[in-house]
Formats: sequence, structure tokens, C-alpha cells
Amino acid sequence: MKVAVSKVKNISGKIMPVDLEEFLPVLSIGEDAIKLLAPVKFSGQVENTGAALVFRGHVTTTVELPCSRCMEAVPYQVQAPFLETFSNQPNLISDEKDEEIYPFEGDEIDITSQVSRTILLELPMKILCREECKGLCPECGVNLNFAACRCVSESIDPRFMTLKKFFEESSTEGGVVNGSTEEKNL
Repeated sequence: MKVAVSKVKNISGKIMPVDLEEFLPVLSIGEDAIKLLAPVKFSGQVENTGAALVFRGHVTTTVELPCSRCMEAVPYQVQAPFLETFSNQPNLISDEKDEEIYPFEGDEIDITSQVSRTILLELPMKILCREECKGLCPECGVNLNFAACRCVSESIDPRFMTLKKFFEESSTEGGVVNGSTEEKNL
């Protein structure tokens, strides 16, 4: 997403409207890939503040995310504010994280990485395909929204495992059976 800034970079106070629409490649977070379902749109302006060029506007697109419970694909509409600063003056570019000023040279600024970062920061931590999503069976992995699970799981609180073992050992040794400690010979 390249923006020609030759009309605005040499005139302090100049504001230029910017409207871009481009299909970006897949976004990635570590090893995970996020599929874009629609082109990324940037609508806003670039302003020459005298020392830097400031981009202000909004980024919109639609991405596909996995449901946090059942892993089904869920379309998610991203609408995020965008504010980034670029400068061709080396003395303004610093390593401070308070306000990041990106360097540029020439008459074009590529805002692709900043737009991608803005989209990634706007994604929710968890997303559900629907509020009543049942998720996946932890035993067999079947999607409980579409099929019934036939797994028989005996979940027991780990704090009671010793007690369970005690009763299992007692029943095999002829101890407590059906509430009685008496041994019955049949």
C-alpha cells in the first residue's frame, strides 16, 4: 500500500486525502496465518506537520478467524483507527517506544506493514462462531454443534484420586462392599 507524497512532503501544513484499497497477502502471527476475505481499505489523510508526515484515518477489512471453541471459520469485520508518523529527517527518528516515527526516503511511503500491524492489534483474543457454541469433545474431537459424542468420560477431581484408589483396592480385597464391611461367603 504505497502512497505518493511528492505533493505534500515539501509544504508544511499541507493536507492530502488518501484512499487506498488493496488485497494484502495472508497476515501472520507467529506460525498462525490469518486469511483476508476482503481487500484492505485505508481512508484518511496525510498531513505535513513540518517535521514529519502524519497519516490519520481508518483501516477496514474482513478476516477469517477460527472459533475459540469449535475451530470453525468465522468471518470478522475489522474497523480500526490508523495514526502513524513518518519522517525523512534522521534526527527525529528515535528508538523510543512512546511515539514511533518511521523513516522514509523519496516520494513514496509504503504503509503496508503499519496497516497489517493495525489489523492484527484489532483482532479479538477469542471469537465464537455463535454464543451457544458447544465446542469440541475433549476425548474424541467431534464438533458437538453437529454431532453427539459417544465418549464415556469419568472425570474425577484430581484431589480425590487417592480416595478413589482406596475404594478400588478395598473392593478387590473384600473390604467395603455395598456399604458393609462384612465378608459374605456365597
